Amino acid sequence: MTTKTFDHLGSVLFHYDLYPEKIETYGKVKKVYTSRGVFALKQTPMDREGGDWFIHVMRRLDRIGFHYTVPIVPTKYGDYLVRRGDSAFYLMPWYDSHDRFSHPVSKEDVILEEIAKLHGLTEKNQEYSEEVIQESFNTLKKRWELRRLEMERFVDKIETQQYLSPFELTFLTHFHRMVQMAESAEEHLASWVDICKEKKGFRSVLCHGRLNRSHVLFDQYGSGYFLNFEHAVLDTPARDLAILFRHYFQTRPWDTSEGFHWLGTYERHFSLFDEERHLLMSYLSFPESIFHSVDLYLNEQREQTQLQLVTHLERRILSLNRIHRLQEMLFREEPEQNY
Repeated sequence: MTTKTFDHLGSVLFHYDLYPEKIETYGKVKKVYTSRGVFALKQTPMDREGGDWFIHVMRRLDRIGFHYTVPIVPTKYGDYLVRRGDSAFYLMPWYDSHDRFSHPVSKEDVILEEIAKLHGLTEKNQEYSEEVIQESFNTLKKRWELRRLEMERFVDKIETQQYLSPFELTFLTHFHRMVQMAESAEEHLASWVDICKEKKGFRSVLCHGRLNRSHVLFDQYGSGYFLNFEHAVLDTPARDLAILFRHYFQTRPWDTSEGFHWLGTYERHFSLFDEERHLLMSYLSFPESIFHSVDLYLNEQREQTQLQLVTHLERRILSLNRIHRLQEMLFREEPEQNY
């Protein structure tokens, strides 16, 4: 780390009466060693309005007694953020996350249990507005239609070629299933709208907004502590679940019964309404991750080999097929947990 950078961070840490002895970089976070302990200093682009919301969220989490968070250390002036130009800094104690712990529950289950508790503590019935519901439906449906059109144009293009690459052949082979899943996503989205209109209401919760394993630290007893609430938002619980499930689907092997188990773990602490289940499956069913594989393939600056691209695509196709089976289980009258 350069002397200039060290001095710059030192001027930020002055607000905490901390004087760095050593600073290490871990992505966007600096690990700061001081005579008063080790801290994590996060720099993030955040305007004043976003900063005020972030502070409000952290204070609200404390007020409602949700303690599964990495706390923010206030400055000596009582502020939670130190501003430098278009960036904001905030300080946390440094937590070493434990990869292994003597706890019978998996990390996935811990995250689902704790986020369900957060959703339960912040549940709120929203004032009904049919216009808002319809606008949300129209916006998402239009975006999906544009993505489908892009993929259909890609298919039209490769079908005119005499020779197909392994990636193109794989995509073309499974494109019909992708279209079916896209149509299924739209059907679930329409069901969400219809039920909301019938009930004349919907609820929101405080969503983390960027939920994944890298934003949860674990102690030796198996408790998880969330960090990075910079993108927290009041929204449907299906939003957090969809983000987390997509993360699980893409980063580890899973099967349909495990996906059903994850949802059951969440619902033991916070049950979804029927319309929220439809919305969750709508988010998961649309084959965005597969279309993203095409984006990577078409990117002339890509670094992946043809084999890596095909492997990437095949894994997402496999995951999509499992999502289809999960969908069938969830909307079966009497779901069988051993699929």
